[in-house]
Amino acid sequence: MRDAVVGGKAAPRRVGVRRPKMPERTFLGLSTGRAVILGVVVCALALTLAVPLRTYFSQRSELESVLAERQALQNDVDDLRTQKSQLDEPSRIAADARERLRFVMPGETPYQVQLPGDYGKTLEELATDSAPTGPWYTDLWNTAVQPQGSNEPAEPTSAPMPVVQPEPAPAVPVPEPEGGPVG
Repeated sequence: MRDAVVGGKAAPRRVGVRRPKMPERTFLGLSTGRAVILGVVVCALALTLAVPLRTYFSQRSELESVLAERQALQNDVDDLRTQKSQLDEPSRIAADARERLRFVMPGETPYQVQLPGDYGKTLEELATDSAPTGPWYTDLWNTAVQPQGSNEPAEPTSAPMPVVQPEPAPAVPVPEPEGGPVG
């Protein structure tokens, strides 16, 4: 501010007179500037803690799922051990051989009962089932990917290959030494 000029002389300044102060704005008992700084610090802390907390909670949920999977696998192992101990019994082996492989004990006569109406597919049904449904590579892929309809092992359709003995190789003639008698 410039000094006021009165009659060629500078007017004296008023020293001691102050303007009335405006009351400071406050937020929660703090001045506005301090409240802003406090808010920035709180936000920085929240952002700093957000990532570790998210990681902690995601790892906790992953741990719970892994523990549940481990328990399920342990139950499967226990079931398989029980099955293994049952499969070691000779009576179980004989029963499985009779059921799956259709073995019979010496002296027994095997019978196969065929109930009325329980017939296999006719030739026409087999022909319609094996009809191609698309390009050859799609049918080939589907036969490789889709499970087979029967749970029984497939019986071999051809006889085992005969064992062929190789013929002996012809004898190689030994050449006679050249030249005449030495003497």
